[in-house]
Amino acid sequence: DPKVLEKIWADWEKFASYAFNKSHATSYSWVAYQTAYLKANYPSEYMAAVLSRNISNIVDITRFMDECKAMGILVLGPDVNESNLKFTVNKEGNIRFGLGAIKGVGENAVAAIIEERKKNGSFTGIFDFVQRVNLTACNKKNIENIALAGGLDNFPELKREQFFAANPKGELFLEVLLRYGNKFQLDKAAAVNS
Repeated sequence: DPKVLEKIWADWEKFASYAFNKSHATSYSWVAYQTAYLKANYPSEYMAAVLSRNISNIVDITRFMDECKAMGILVLGPDVNESNLKFTVNKEGNIRFGLGAIKGVGENAVAAIIEERKKNGSFTGIFDFVQRVNLTACNKKNIENIALAGGLDNFPELKREQFFAANPKGELFLEVLLRYGNKFQLDKAAAVNS
């Protein structure tokens, strides 16, 4: 019957005007529930993921770091012996700043640091670092930015400002250090080849 068909069609039209929104509301509420569960039960891991998701936006990172502070979660600075590319949670439940979040440090440099660290263990000092890390992938600018961000502060030999101190010839210590690292690696490769 055409009247029944018209009634059914009119009902479907009315339903279609809100059914799409209803399905989205259900999906979003499920995502909100999952997010709240993770934040309540795994706060450090959740916040590390949120920080990593916003790794290139310093305004959001600052806002989320403030939220971490309010939650009682420490966000530790970068460290070449513990940091990965993105934000991670250490054994103590603190968030470690990702090396990839440091401006001017590319993924290739971070990959070279992590690869060497996995292969031969933690770096024992700044001289061990420049002797072992691939200085082609992790160049002067990368190391300079890591030093400025505090990623080399855990090494006992130097304070952060000493990397940028000039010698009597006017050379920065960082330049001399990298020249030493390159020479060490070339000599080591020559010894292996001979």
